[in-house]
Amino acid sequence: MDIIAKNPETGIDKINLYTLSAFVPILDERRAEIEKIEKKTFKYGQRHRHNLDVYYPDQPVLTPNAKVPVLFFIYGGGYNTGSRQFPPPYEMGYRALGSFFAQRGFITVIPDYRLVPEARFPAASQDIRDAIVWVKDNAATIKSSSARSIQELDSEHIFVMGHSAGAAHVKVMTMYEPLRKTLPPLRGVIWNAGPWFFDVRGESFHTSGPVRFYFGTPEQQREREPRTLWNNLTDEEVQAHPEILLVQAEREPDWLQVTGIEIANDLKRRLGKEPKRVVGVGHNHVSPNWALCSGQGEQWGHEVTEWMRERIFGSTGS
Repeated sequence: MDIIAKNPETGIDKINLYTLSAFVPILDERRAEIEKIEKKTFKYGQRHRHNLDVYYPDQPVLTPNAKVPVLFFIYGGGYNTGSRQFPPPYEMGYRALGSFFAQRGFITVIPDYRLVPEARFPAASQDIRDAIVWVKDNAATIKSSSARSIQELDSEHIFVMGHSAGAAHVKVMTMYEPLRKTLPPLRGVIWNAGPWFFDVRGESFHTSGPVRFYFGTPEQQREREPRTLWNNLTDEEVQAHPEILLVQAEREPDWLQVTGIEIANDLKRRLGKEPKRVVGVGHNHVSPNWALCSGQGEQWGHEVTEWMRERIFGSTGS
């Protein structure tokens, strides 16, 4: 993490390639260990981006149902970029993330989804919903495709973690009425440094770029942004929403720092309690995902894992 600390910038465009490049040699040194985790690719729909990777744990956690819990990871990329498999020399990035959580006993799934300009609201969230449904409906196929003998995945213990734009798509999926009513039950969601609203002071999200293309006009954005969807839920729907864990890097850009405060306040107001939060100490917006399996900066991943285990087995604390 020393090389990350040397770059004082927090703007995503200023730290993205720098951060990825910093972790390339670190992860490459650990390639053999990372690649011990078995990975299989499946097609969950008809479009060219409807593919997902499944990472199989070699020592799975078993839920009270004697099955294996599932974690979906939804990457970001500003709505118009992103892939579950980066080209060389960056190919170990999400490979390492998938292996990290599989090493901790979870079947880990990373799907691709449609991007701008192919996609407009709510297509990306629809794709993620479809990937979850496909995995749930094809549990036997996923089990039989592994070279190892592994128990079936547990559809009662599915978690979904979204990062950045991926977090926005997860929020829409669980709160936008046409999608949430067709979504299988989720045990928990992890919102990692994603937007809550788009009219952010000093930013142009609502007037130009991929946000404008995907979410629409400023008026449409206000109707579709996660904060509005949350506020439109009834009290009963709020209580029925999957449990939420907030994750944020210590060195997020200013607009995401503000967003994190506003999300926590809005959740507390509706839920009547402080939301659980995990802070990636020393991290910028990009580095948390790339630190996993690197041997440094992994604490946030351990805390996320522990939160999921508590949702499965109950808290071991007071």
